[in-house]
Amino acid sequence: MNGKRTAARLRCDLEALGIQPGDSVLMHSSFRSLGGIEDGAEGFFRSFTDLLGSRGTLIVPTLTYDSAFETLTFDLQNTPGCVGWLSEYFRTRVDGVLRSIHPTHSCAALGYSAAFMTADHERDDTPCGGNSPFRKLPLVGGKILMLGCTLSPCTSMHGVEEVASVPYVFDNRPPVNFRIIGKDGSESRMAVRRHGFGVHGCAQRYDRINRVLFPPDLVSGKVLDADAWLIDAAALWRVCRLKMMDEPCFFVDVI
Repeated sequence: MNGKRTAARLRCDLEALGIQPGDSVLMHSSFRSLGGIEDGAEGFFRSFTDLLGSRGTLIVPTLTYDSAFETLTFDLQNTPGCVGWLSEYFRTRVDGVLRSIHPTHSCAALGYSAAFMTADHERDDTPCGGNSPFRKLPLVGGKILMLGCTLSPCTSMHGVEEVASVPYVFDNRPPVNFRIIGKDGSESRMAVRRHGFGVHGCAQRYDRINRVLFPPDLVSGKVLDADAWLIDAAALWRVCRLKMMDEPCFFVDVI
């Protein structure tokens, strides 16, 4: 197999980390970190969704914040994400995947709760508002998988920051008006507030999650060659929100 890993080994590693049939899992990933797998991305997603089974759901961020403010247009079918090759493969190549409508912080989902997770995101005027998959994940007992990408890009933390109203989360500029192109080609408008990390001189430090969450709410292990972390979403929202209320800048560095 030229050094590649098997789908059976992938499933075994995911189970050992704590992923079970019926789980709803929000995955951030680095495909390269896995060290290869038989049948590539197709084999990866087949093995993962087989493990989750008919009652499980896989959710993958398909964020577009890098291009959104250049084009001011979000095309549900055609605007590519900016968070890795594996998420783009999931969005474009896996049958049955749904995508939420949001110009900067959309997610794709497949499985039992996919319709619920992706519905109504277009009703939010913030990136990670009450209708976002990030905010809904704790409602379904979901888990967050950080696969080969450290804890740093945990987008759910933006949602926690929004709820905790930390002083740096939004900038002071008016909402941005975006053109939205739906699946059927229909057009609408959507005004969204911007996060304000750069404006307020703050650098994200979500690696500090491991200072406030501990087993069984945060566990680590190996998935193929990748370092991986599995987070209980409800615990993340509860504990990190309380920490932000006590120390608003705990999860950022002021630069």
